[in-house]
Amino acid sequence: MKLKAALPLLAAALLLPSCSAGGNTGNPVELVFWTTTSESESLFFRQMITEFENTHPNIRVTLLEKALSSAGNEYKNAILGGQSIDVLRADNTWIPEYADLDIIMPLDRLAADRELSRFVPTALSAVTYQGQVYGLPSVMEVPALMYNKALLKEAGYDNPPQTMDELKTMAQALSGPDRYGLYVTEDSYFALPFVWAFGGDTVTADRKIEISSAASQMAFAFMRELRTEGASQPYAGFDGWYDTMMHDFGVGKAAMVINGPWAVADLLKTKEFADPNNLGVAPVPKGPAGQGSPIGGHSLVINRYSEHPKESYELISFLTSEEVQARQSLSLRTLPTRSDVYEDPRLASEYLLQSFKEPLSLARSQPMIPESSKLYRDFTKNLNAMLLGRESPREGAQRIEAAWKSILKLE
Repeated sequence: MKLKAALPLLAAALLLPSCSAGGNTGNPVELVFWTTTSESESLFFRQMITEFENTHPNIRVTLLEKALSSAGNEYKNAILGGQSIDVLRADNTWIPEYADLDIIMPLDRLAADRELSRFVPTALSAVTYQGQVYGLPSVMEVPALMYNKALLKEAGYDNPPQTMDELKTMAQALSGPDRYGLYVTEDSYFALPFVWAFGGDTVTADRKIEISSAASQMAFAFMRELRTEGASQPYAGFDGWYDTMMHDFGVGKAAMVINGPWAVADLLKTKEFADPNNLGVAPVPKGPAGQGSPIGGHSLVINRYSEHPKESYELISFLTSEEVQARQSLSLRTLPTRSDVYEDPRLASEYLLQSFKEPLSLARSQPMIPESSKLYRDFTKNLNAMLLGRESPREGAQRIEAAWKSILKLE
């Protein structure tokens, strides 16, 4: 049975218990909250939930930790199976599909316009599908150019590269027997700033595939040149690429990387960045036709068939409030999703947090289509082949396009 077809029957079934529960109004409402957070983030959430329960004695919350890699499908299966779930911390790329399947609740009737207006516009756009808001943004993520200030200064550079040409020139100058300029990854998420810089695109909102355009192919050719013309890491492949990139950057072997705010806490534990002032953060350089990095993140959504939508909204509103966002940022070094938090005096002196404001101002949304989360597998596989020279930019881009036509059912 298809999920969307089965959901009306599930909704009818879920209404039955609530009709017979009218005499239990004195009992606390029990909410089930699935989270995809790391260990430290889950600990923070538990502390905040305790505070929430203290101020909402009629609500009790059970927090269940789920692996991010499998939670997306697990949630869909759980809803079909009638499991009691009220709130989910969802990757933003899941939201269009969930909204299309009608398994998350639009918040327009629960959330006041005034409250929604306090969120960063790009964060709010990432949870908006076909004109309706489906979640409250909890964490924002945006890739930026991170650089070792001391290494750049040693090579004669006082500022990070501003253009793609400067990026290549500086990375070449920073490369030598014991060091290289820039780590270039096979992960297609981190390729989007290059694609957009050269005027390319992935899939438009009206489902037009742009990945094989001449502009997109120019971006892939440029990324390949970084590898072949002495600007990037000397390794033959990409096995364990993220750990390798983080290690090399942390010990001074890589002068620049493209990474997100989630990496800051770990980088500050390394030799090179024991002094936080040595870690530079700047937008990924602009190209001949544009600039921007993909806005990513995680948001709190409500099960469309929750028996407790009002209480669920009270929970997610509390967890994304100005005070909780500020404390979350200070504790976990995450980027706040609310505009007012950036003006909080406690965060004003947070150099690294403030450094991400410019990359955020240039951020772009990923395709808001139900299949969005499914596009990266074929993109990454063929990007790997292009960077290693097994496919030309034209061949790789056309193979990605062919795979996406199948996923989007355009053939």
